[in-house]
Amino acid sequence: MKRLIFIVGFVAWFLVGCYDDKGNYDYKDINTIDGLTFMPTPITVEEGNTYRYEYRQPAQEELKVTYSPVFTQSMVEGEDNVEYLWTVGYKDGSENVVDSVFTKELELAYPPKKTTRYNVKFRLSDKRTGVDHYRDFTMTTKVPFVNAWFVLNGPENNRKLSTVEEPDSTSPIISYDAYKDLWNRERFQKAEALSYVNLLTHMDGGDKYENLYVIQRDSVALMLPFVLEDRKDSRSLFAPGANPNNLVYSESHPLSRYAIAVDNNGKFYHSGGSGYYFAGLAESDVQNYVIDKIYMSKAGFTTIWDKTNRKFMSFDPAANQCYNITSSDGSYPQNAVESNTVEISDFPVEGLSEVVNGTTHLMEILWLGQGVTSGSEETGATAIGVMTDTCYIFYIEASDKGKSMRAEESPIKVTRVNLGELGFDQNTCFATSSAYAEQFFYTKESKVFLFNTVSKESIELYDAGDVITKLKFRSDTDASFPDNSSPYRCLGIVVNVAGAGELHEVILDEAGDFVTSHTFTGFGEIKDLIFTTVMRVIQ
Repeated sequence: MKRLIFIVGFVAWFLVGCYDDKGNYDYKDINTIDGLTFMPTPITVEEGNTYRYEYRQPAQEELKVTYSPVFTQSMVEGEDNVEYLWTVGYKDGSENVVDSVFTKELELAYPPKKTTRYNVKFRLSDKRTGVDHYRDFTMTTKVPFVNAWFVLNGPENNRKLSTVEEPDSTSPIISYDAYKDLWNRERFQKAEALSYVNLLTHMDGGDKYENLYVIQRDSVALMLPFVLEDRKDSRSLFAPGANPNNLVYSESHPLSRYAIAVDNNGKFYHSGGSGYYFAGLAESDVQNYVIDKIYMSKAGFTTIWDKTNRKFMSFDPAANQCYNITSSDGSYPQNAVESNTVEISDFPVEGLSEVVNGTTHLMEILWLGQGVTSGSEETGATAIGVMTDTCYIFYIEASDKGKSMRAEESPIKVTRVNLGELGFDQNTCFATSSAYAEQFFYTKESKVFLFNTVSKESIELYDAGDVITKLKFRSDTDASFPDNSSPYRCLGIVVNVAGAGELHEVILDEAGDFVTSHTFTGFGEIKDLIFTTVMRVIQ
């Protein structure tokens, strides 16, 4: 028994001795690579090993970026023991290409006016230990000015086209003269207004759907908004001899393909899918029309208020065939003029005047905008007016029935609702969105209010700090946007104080309640603004 105990004890001692021997004499420290990062710093790092870089698509000159690893080694000085491998995958036309680069630094080029994407794998190998370190990268360019505010600002004769990109981010990109930043020359100094259409034509390719109209006093520039290039020569947009003078106003709907320019005499030109402008025609009883207020719905149906002749009128560009005729050399399609057949016509509206104690009181129409009833969203409008200190809202709904000057038989139905005394005047700004049925937004000095036309309740939403001069939703139509955004719940607010303009954004929830706000400053006085909502996935 003693012998057995001795043998077991000896074996235990031998094993412990071997273990101590290995720990004291056989273990060796090895070189480690620590803190592997990259320059420039990626915008995101996912799961520690996947990196993403994103750049604005260059407009003129090729963008080149050099990527380089940064790391330390625990036991080695210098880099003789390491080996680098970058594997770069990309498309060259329709061909998939893979390149391998055995250098520490990798230079990639991003050509102008096109979308670029690189899928990159990086391997850092320690030749002494045989240990490899891997990282994955995605490098892409994004189209500039997508879902951005275009702001026309500055004093008369020195206007600038500014932009606010990524307004929802913590680091928005603001250009206070976007055209000059891209092309190194000034333009649009005499611009008066902006219009934006989301799907002008299918004929010119998928990169030319969206178009920006810059209304200048003597011309209109038709621009591709995401590269700020002319889609057509502005001198060819009007018929020879038309010579538009003193254009001051524009109207379009971002989700339609029609646009209107109005001069200081209240006459208008209309444009469709070809981009060319045609002179506005009018029926005989409204030949002397003078446009004071105008709104175009998503379907293109246009509602007009003639303050001089005190008439509501309509114009439906969807029935015009002149937009479908183009010219092979890009000149004005004179042969299309005979297809310009749609005319402005008036429609009866009751309740535009009242006689009280022998005195006639006239309704003053303060605003036309997006319809907020189910029948007025697509083809119709909302009008707000005031008469003897009482405020009214008009719901305007159009149908395809034949014209009649009897109100009960008119193809356009108008309902007037008394809102009470709300203190509206010429300085009140209004906005509507189809996301908020039977509701509208209005201003009083520096404050924005939401008014419910059913309950007749008014709720204060936001104080901009100074007098508000313009209200405008990013989009006034509740639609399905591919980026899952809700531009119809984002209200743009303009404040102009002593020549300095501010753009405030108020984000609302589904009920119209305040969620948050952003403020962008540094502009000169803001004349007009539009938002480039996009209804397709930009590749």
